[in-house]
Amino acid sequence: MGRQERLKAILTTLRQYGQIGINDICKSFDISVITARRDLDILESQGLIERTRGGAILKTIAGDSPFFKNLDIRKNEKQRIAKKVVELFRDGQTIAVGGGTTVYYVIKALENSSIHSLNIATNSITTSWAVINLTKAFNLIHSGGIVRHGSFECVGEYACKLFENMYFDCYVLGASGVGLESGITVADFEERNLAELIIQRSKTVILAVDSTKIGQTAPYRICGPERINILVTDDSIDQSQVERFKSIGIKVIIT
Repeated sequence: MGRQERLKAILTTLRQYGQIGINDICKSFDISVITARRDLDILESQGLIERTRGGAILKTIAGDSPFFKNLDIRKNEKQRIAKKVVELFRDGQTIAVGGGTTVYYVIKALENSSIHSLNIATNSITTSWAVINLTKAFNLIHSGGIVRHGSFECVGEYACKLFENMYFDCYVLGASGVGLESGITVADFEERNLAELIIQRSKTVILAVDSTKIGQTAPYRICGPERINILVTDDSIDQSQVERFKSIGIKVIIT
């Protein structure tokens, strides 16, 4: 396959999945890492893609989207967190899940888990896409609503109506910031409102965040830390922080 044909094939993959890794290009086209990087350099110079650590995203799809930019950041930590979260699920449960990259990996982790039956409700397009692409046939319930282009989460009155009429065994959410004083915070006001509503309707609230979010504060407060039942994070968290969270009754799971 010549370079032009290969570039077209790379763009086709990006249009389908939104992202591609250097290793995926090498394996698919049997080329070296240097050649794969040159291909991406060409596509970037044409304004068609945006380079990421270890690959690229389609500029026309992702643009400045925080979701696609953050997908590969601390990926290993997020995947470890995701596996621990999935271990908390039980077959037959009705769960609510938010958006964001860590929650995306939680859904991906269901593929190789022992869980085969779940009702999954979400307002997130990226989370829904992850569920749809699993080989397991989980019952997916999407809220609809107004799409936030940075996060691909749906908000507004229409989105709220679904969650106002449901109750959940557990709710898995991410956050932009987590602190004992500041609480659980996010960057968008409407996403904050929806998360608060879902928390009120959930038996167990699971916060899945990598340790870089601990101690950070975003503009909008969802709830105080005492409303979180389980915090799942990676082993870079400071032990003194772990003890402080435990002191207010939060179960802390470290990956």
